Amino acid sequence: MAKKSRKTAARYSELSKAKKKKQRDKPSEQTGTVSVSTSQSIAEPAPVRSTVPKAVPRQAELKRGISSYQYVRADLKRIGILAGIMILILIIVSFALG
Repeated sequence: MAKKSRKTAARYSELSKAKKKKQRDKPSEQTGTVSVSTSQSIAEPAPVRSTVPKAVPRQAELKRGISSYQYVRADLKRIGILAGIMILILIIVSFALG
């Protein structure tokens, strides 16, 4: 079970216990009868703080993006050359064996 789920479950458990205790402490209007509430109020859970980082300004994002991909073009070029050579070899072999 995730940490947040445990916290939420514990919070709901505490709310439920408090509600039951409040009902036990509250005297009923008539002797020997049990009062039943027709509408149950559910406490709204507290908002969970997000761990998502704040938005990065556009210029900083572009600078970071350019610097992190500076080797991609060279790698793609190398991969393209190797793929072309392999395709040529396969075509030659297919003619030689066919």
